[in-house]
Amino acid sequence: MVNKTILFISKSDHPYIFSILILGLVMFAFGFSNNDTFAKEQHSTSDGMNFSNSQDVYSKHGVLKSAISASYHIGKVDNQSITSMLYNGSLGGPILHAYPGDKIELDLIDNLNESTNLHFHGLYVSPANNSDNVFLEIAPGNTQHYSVDIPKDHPPGTFWYHSHIHHISNEQVASGLSGLIIVEGLEQLLPAPLQNFTTQNFALRDFPGSSATTSTYPTVNGEINPNINITLGDTQLWRFANIGSEPYYEIGLQGYKFSVIAEDGSPVWEVWDNDTLQLPSGKRFDVLVTVTDNGSFPLIASAYYPLPKTKIATVNTQGNQTESVKDIPARLTLKDDPNLKNITNYRILKFTSNDKEFIYKINNKTFDANRIDLKMKLGDVEQWKLINYDNDDHPFHIHVNDFEVVSVNGKPYESHGLQDTVIIPSHGEVVIRIAFEDYVGKSVYHCHIMFHGDNGMMGIFEVIK
Repeated sequence: MVNKTILFISKSDHPYIFSILILGLVMFAFGFSNNDTFAKEQHSTSDGMNFSNSQDVYSKHGVLKSAISASYHIGKVDNQSITSMLYNGSLGGPILHAYPGDKIELDLIDNLNESTNLHFHGLYVSPANNSDNVFLEIAPGNTQHYSVDIPKDHPPGTFWYHSHIHHISNEQVASGLSGLIIVEGLEQLLPAPLQNFTTQNFALRDFPGSSATTSTYPTVNGEINPNINITLGDTQLWRFANIGSEPYYEIGLQGYKFSVIAEDGSPVWEVWDNDTLQLPSGKRFDVLVTVTDNGSFPLIASAYYPLPKTKIATVNTQGNQTESVKDIPARLTLKDDPNLKNITNYRILKFTSNDKEFIYKINNKTFDANRIDLKMKLGDVEQWKLINYDNDDHPFHIHVNDFEVVSVNGKPYESHGLQDTVIIPSHGEVVIRIAFEDYVGKSVYHCHIMFHGDNGMMGIFEVIK
């Protein structure tokens, strides 16, 4: 087994501190308001109640029908009081389980005193009407019905949903408005001996403390340092998802490697092993893990900001190994390679920042909801060069469409599968190829440091017939 030290790399801290200050001001105001919902939560907390657990919601007969309420809550994390905005009172939000070909019928109830909306991050679905439409805005006290058709050939894997209301999405997601979506069926792509496995979810997020000077609380599924049990020699499927707004995690299990079988909800063309997983905001990995030694092992996370190297969970072996370690396949799916298709357009996107004035730009423009930045035709395959002129990395994300990474810093990149989020290195560049094949309409691309997106580092693309 390989032991790897995970380094803590300091990053610029102003965006996260800014979001904590904003949230503190908002909650301070509500503390002196007559908001009945907020008052009830205060009363419940004083009686010792805590946050509720995430509830699993499954589709039935091809339809996942549910309702989620966004509201203010006060509760305890690590015995410290935190203020938050949550879906259904849970630090992790409801976990939505659907299958390829299903329809999601979801009501979002806005019990906040500000507008909100939903983005179904990574799902290959329509951006129009009341599907994955981030231009919808639900006013306080209103309910929005979302109807999302998942294609029959949709890849299985880990996805998530979160607020995407412009200018305040960072604040809302940082304080809790996000949750997991699982498109089931990944195990069916594995050999029969591996299909009967235990699955563990690792929804990663850190919550701001009770004041701007309080350290943040890194959580896994809303818990501080939970215990993860695994039978000695057993292989489990672990689903990692960074459902926070900004922090960048690097995950490692001391002495062991992860076998990556899906990235950003796309089963891989080639299974690859690594002793760490890099998860900027929005990133997901589905991995197979086999622990062959007795004992307890720390699951370590390092973040650029605001977390130092820290243990986020403890993995405990239990029982005795009853059978030999199972072989992991070399691939899960055939390669659908945009490189083999004719490139119809080449684009350059330049990412620049002004941290002093909180201005973040793409191609020297800040986001304008009334401006279409890029237009392409249905069926086009485009190559984009993403250039980062800043000292900080930028995690790039585009809605609806996955892409293949072609090169990083001028060197060819051997992609293992499609992605929807990629890190553009500081003062570096990434080349990607995207096929716009099935959906017309407009959506967005942006830096997934959500403070950057809120403050301009986002653009609108429109696919036309």
